[in-house]
Amino acid sequence: MAKLIEKKDSGQDTGVMRREKNFPNFVKYESKNYIIPLIMFILGLLFVLIQGNVLNVIVTILGVILMIGGVVMGISLMTTFSPLTVFVASVLFIMGVICVANPGWVAGFFLKVVGLCILLNSLIRLVTEHSLKGKSEKYNFYLLVDVVSLVIGLLLFLFPKAWLDAAAWLFYVFGVILMILGVFNLYSAFKVYKEGRYVNDGSDVVWEE
Repeated sequence: MAKLIEKKDSGQDTGVMRREKNFPNFVKYESKNYIIPLIMFILGLLFVLIQGNVLNVIVTILGVILMIGGVVMGISLMTTFSPLTVFVASVLFIMGVICVANPGWVAGFFLKVVGLCILLNSLIRLVTEHSLKGKSEKYNFYLLVDVVSLVIGLLLFLFPKAWLDAAAWLFYVFGVILMILGVFNLYSAFKVYKEGRYVNDGSDVVWEE
């Protein structure tokens, strides 16, 4: 359990506990704020290490693994029948077939989904950070990071195939940009969390300012 610190408002004990705003609590309770930055960093790292056509190969290999997994689960039905197992085995096998049959489409769809997540995350953060306008010296930095992230997310969402077909150097540069943005987003998410006001999470616990 996280360490809870009881505070008094206006000299009176309100009975409300306030959880200290430190990095361990940020990691434990604020996953919704750092999961997208981590995905951006990991995707950027993949872009740096591999190229678009290699990504298609990876999707194909993943498809084969999914098909094998589906077949193995299907064989297990010979000894024990389970509707859930049938469903999962079928889904795995179908996903595997799709990956093998059209790896380029799957890779593009994956980039489109990631782009949409980055786009929505940036929009939400822009709204959240508006409360810090005029109250935080780093507000402009937070704003810049989220605007750039929003543009990157929009590009991924609208033109996933273009990135897969991009020249090796462009793929590499885009990966580096994603990694940097991932780190900056993680940093700004933590700082905004630290600088924000008390927020009641609905369980008589509020974040300590």
